Amino acid sequence: MKLDLFNNLYESLKERNFVKKFMEELSESIENNTNEECKWYNLLENDLTIYNNKIISKYRNIMIKERDNILRKYAIETKQDGEMLYVYDINNNKNNTYNLCNCSVEEDYKVITKHIEELPKDTQLGSVIRKQGDILILDITATNVLKKDINTMIKETIKEQNIYLDTMRIEGHKYEAGEKYSGRIWLYDLDNAQDGGMEGIEEIEFPKDLYQDAKEGDLFIYTDGGYHFIKD
Repeated sequence: MKLDLFNNLYESLKERNFVKKFMEELSESIENNTNEECKWYNLLENDLTIYNNKIISKYRNIMIKERDNILRKYAIETKQDGEMLYVYDINNNKNNTYNLCNCSVEEDYKVITKHIEELPKDTQLGSVIRKQGDILILDITATNVLKKDINTMIKETIKEQNIYLDTMRIEGHKYEAGEKYSGRIWLYDLDNAQDGGMEGIEEIEFPKDLYQDAKEGDLFIYTDGGYHFIKD
């Protein structure tokens, strides 16, 4: 009788601990999914905008390079968990397929295309997949760790971009307009010519009224914290 009572108590405690652990993991999962640090951003997206900041080409390239460094470093540190694949894009040429890269190899990434049915359940953009033999496993821990690390890097890079753009907007300098697209316009600093060339800036904070009418070759001057059209 006492033994049965003990066994029942033991099973009850085991069940309660299981439920407690399950609730803790569920809570962590919900927090990760709603946490801004665990969001995934497509760095290949047209007119890339993150945290309400338009990202210029120069710093998009920096983000992609730094993301690759983060992924490769983590893959090396956790190589005991298996080859590390990263889902970085949707394949536009094939329905329901993802593009992945093998972060464990030393040479440049090769695109691996996988149909969604070939991948573990709940795989999505930004997921980390482990290859263990012929089996692919979704690594949730690595996915969340890397999303946080990558998003921290993205925030720091945005700060660097904003500082860079501020240094390129020089009081009293004249700029010549070049190509424009999606609210962005290339401006060439006529007062900062070096070796016969003019340094360009991919301006993302250009007045909307000027942007509509701006044509290649038009001249602007930066004064009082903004661009102004130079009339003939």
